[in-house]
Amino acid sequence: MFLFKNESDLEWNVRTHNKIAKKYERIHGEIYNSHEQSRLRNALKEAISDINTGCESKLVLDFGCGAGNLTGHLTFLGCEVVACDVSQGFLDLLASRSYTTNVETAKLNGVDLSNIPSDSVDMVATYSVLHHVPDYLGILTEFMRVLKPGGVVFIDHEPSDEFWLKGHAYLDFEQEMKQNTRLDLKKYFIPTNYYDWLIRRFVNPRYHREGDIHVFDDDHVEWSKVTSALVKAGGEVVFEADYLLYRRNYDILIYNKHKDKTTDMHLLVVKKL
Repeated sequence: MFLFKNESDLEWNVRTHNKIAKKYERIHGEIYNSHEQSRLRNALKEAISDINTGCESKLVLDFGCGAGNLTGHLTFLGCEVVACDVSQGFLDLLASRSYTTNVETAKLNGVDLSNIPSDSVDMVATYSVLHHVPDYLGILTEFMRVLKPGGVVFIDHEPSDEFWLKGHAYLDFEQEMKQNTRLDLKKYFIPTNYYDWLIRRFVNPRYHREGDIHVFDDDHVEWSKVTSALVKAGGEVVFEADYLLYRRNYDILIYNKHKDKTTDMHLLVVKKL
């Protein structure tokens, strides 16, 4: 099982994310806005209530923790956290902060979760990460391995099927929003986003900024395969939903007009039996 295609890809990803760690929150308005943060906290609160491990104190593995978005919410909700990432820059950023509960950091090796014991955590939570993992189905078996029976996997902020199909409802929303909203260009003017990118882009056009081989229309997270893999590994779907992501540059009136008609993101919660 490999999270990255080869060692060179992993090293590039780590170098780039080390450089952008302190800027990440400022440039990602699709995540760091009050609307999305409120939705996320409520979703986490509901998922935590589904945990049935018999443990009063909940220990959560924040997989691909990045700048600590999930970790902040989880500690606010009373959980202890093991924040994991391949980037030491992100881990150092989290370690420099104060939390209301215990937070430990662990560096991912880009291959598996071999440094995390089996049946050791009450929840595995990941947000806007799975679509960056080439072998996203392989890592799901690791999620289930490290979970205690009764624990839950929380996967959020991932493109929904409707995002890729781009039906009439989504295209109508996209067109109206583009016509009435200024583009959020902050992340496109961060030089370190392009570290080593142009050379790699020449070799492989699927390389994107921020050190990732991103996903495309013909190569993306397939939710039927995700749920099948988790169920096969001993899980049971607790909750699954599509929703329309709110970005900080959106016109709220246009967003509210379309949010119940179309989606572009997916949330999945699975319990280990």
